[in-house]
Amino acid sequence: MSMLSALAHVEAMETMEAVRQTEFRHRRLSGRPLVIIPLTMAGEAGAPLAAMVGTAKRDMTLLVVPQPRNRDQRFAFAADLGRIVMGYIDSYRQDRRGEGERSRYSDAPQILVPNHGGIKALADLGRMCRFRSTSGPYAVPDVVPEFGMWLTFLVDTAEIAGTSMLLPLTAMLTEHWATGQSELEDQNLASLMAWIAPPPGLSVEQAMADAENPDVCPPAGPATSPEFDNRDLAPAIKRFDAAHALGDPHALAAAQAELSNLIAEQVKPTWRTMWRAISLLRSVPEAPRTAKRLERDCVSFTLYSDYRDAGGLPQRKRDTAIGAAQRLSRLERALAEFQADMAFDDPFVLADRRSTGEAFAGTVEESEPGRIVTTAKNTRVPRPRVTVRTDDPVRLASGTKLISPSMPAGHKAAIVSVFPDGDTTLVTVEVTGGMGRARIPKPGTVPVPGQRIAYLPDPGWRPTPVFPASDHTPWTHNAGLDGPDIDSVVPEDAAAEEWGQ
Repeated sequence: MSMLSALAHVEAMETMEAVRQTEFRHRRLSGRPLVIIPLTMAGEAGAPLAAMVGTAKRDMTLLVVPQPRNRDQRFAFAADLGRIVMGYIDSYRQDRRGEGERSRYSDAPQILVPNHGGIKALADLGRMCRFRSTSGPYAVPDVVPEFGMWLTFLVDTAEIAGTSMLLPLTAMLTEHWATGQSELEDQNLASLMAWIAPPPGLSVEQAMADAENPDVCPPAGPATSPEFDNRDLAPAIKRFDAAHALGDPHALAAAQAELSNLIAEQVKPTWRTMWRAISLLRSVPEAPRTAKRLERDCVSFTLYSDYRDAGGLPQRKRDTAIGAAQRLSRLERALAEFQADMAFDDPFVLADRRSTGEAFAGTVEESEPGRIVTTAKNTRVPRPRVTVRTDDPVRLASGTKLISPSMPAGHKAAIVSVFPDGDTTLVTVEVTGGMGRARIPKPGTVPVPGQRIAYLPDPGWRPTPVFPASDHTPWTHNAGLDGPDIDSVVPEDAAAEEWGQ
């Protein structure tokens, strides 16, 4: 946590009011997001209990697993949820633009869950479904493995900084507002919204007390509260099991309706809070570079859609050593680009990076706009130099490539030297791009004395790292590579091993 971020949290704690950390919303918010609130059963790893899903506040569907330990009911639930989610995804596979390799869908789906626990629940559900067989023993409906593969794809993309196809609302809110509570407490959507936008007539303290009361704001994290489990849920499931064992259809329907009503009362407060949060986030202006990241989402969505249309295989259970290294490289690259985009678009984020020495701003003291150098190819090119005096701590090394939100698009520079000068620092930079093609830079493309300017590191283009082939990895990292890919093969009795028969 940076100094400015820490100060924002301290201010929020002292004033009992959330403090804005960014000027813009840096995540895309779809005009028609699909909201999913998953619930899981306590004590049963990955056992789905229910889900409320819908694309509008007053248009929701509640799906319930009456007996989460029953395999058939679990997969019936997965099939019902899968039909809704796949219908939503397919609605984005209608409008496609471009031709050949540049062809892509014009928009990408967006699924919103309450918090990071919701993403974990969807990851478990995707892993549960994507390897299931649609024929033979323990067969499941055709939509189940397709749904599992798409869920796994969305969960994987959620780890990539800047993507918006699967997002937890708590992350979007804490990115924009700082509260006076811990990061762990910020994962409670009701508590977080109590800080940011308490209900009318209630103070933050009163709203927080309600948010922490499971009878007023039942948690959907995605586990239910222990009090509810012991007092209401467990007896209701026992009554359902008893009715199922008796084979009485009327008693079974009554027990199932009782369970649905119980769970609906648990989920509805979170459902209303999620739509309040969505409405609140819509009031925050979207950052300019969010459109660029939407294009990347559309490309990713198109590529995976085409892969599935071509009969692509399910994702592996575990990455190989090389696959893990490649994925880590992509994640690091995406994070660097997202952080640079945020700082470029948002003066609040730029100030935060300036406080840590990862960017600087100051006044131009000297400028050499007519400086010309000869390159190694014996070509004379303009390379103006500019000296900036800054009060910021500068922890950037010589040669660091820079971009500037204060200059026209395309402006690029590199640090030549950094010299302390009393309580300030003199940073000399060389302008390397964005000046036009002539030997004389275009007016306005080179900073002039007295101008206020800011610089931050340019993530730039980096070549994709070269990793060794599978047969050249050390023996400690190639377990199973000599034989069949055990991670992608599902034994015939996998369902029996997992669920027990």
